[in-house]
Amino acid sequence: MRFEPTRWTLVLKAREQENTREASNALETLCRTYWYPLYAFARKQGHSAHDAQDLAQGFFSYLLEKDLFSSADRTLGKLRTFLLTAFTRYITRERVHAGAQKRGGGRRVESLDEEFDDGERRYKLEPADRVTPEQLYARSWALSLLKVAKKQIAEKEAAAGRAAVFKVLEPFLEQERDPGISYDAIAKHLGMSQEAVRKAVSRLRERYRDAVRDQIASTLREPTEKDIETEMRSLWAALS
Repeated sequence: MRFEPTRWTLVLKAREQENTREASNALETLCRTYWYPLYAFARKQGHSAHDAQDLAQGFFSYLLEKDLFSSADRTLGKLRTFLLTAFTRYITRERVHAGAQKRGGGRRVESLDEEFDDGERRYKLEPADRVTPEQLYARSWALSLLKVAKKQIAEKEAAAGRAAVFKVLEPFLEQERDPGISYDAIAKHLGMSQEAVRKAVSRLRERYRDAVRDQIASTLREPTEKDIETEMRSLWAALS
């Protein structure tokens, strides 16, 4: 199976072509998508909301300025692993150089400012059980990835004129078993037969699974079917 270029590949290709605007856009898209898992990790480590925000913003600015993607160890083939490893080292670096300079004092990822406003609200909704910072990061990463996949499906369904149907069927996506509402009730609401609703749900779930797989592939440096399946299992395990 041939996969689309991964996010790492797109960033590195843009760098090689000296297309700084394209590279910056690729990096900022990545930052907007995956900033929250790092923010939640920092909060779970005991950092205040303000410090966690500063650390995440400063880290992404550091990524942009130092071009860490180009020098990334190829053994860190998972974007999830690379970002957490680099972020952990960045936090240690900030502790060592605390007060030496303002975090994120260089280039800022402006698109993150509004996202951060919502970060603490999301964090307060996280389970209060005894999960480690690493476990919370993995869970938040999985949820962020699923959110992007669902958004892609929603946009495609809307473009195909099925936005209203998608809105009704969306609750079926992330549940192994059907939600409490009956197919009969949905069929009557949509003016469809129960069989048509079942088929629509089945097709939607299949498209969603494909979208999730595509998202996972985009976070692997050189994705293979085996790598994607392994990462898929890790994703569901993080949510269990």
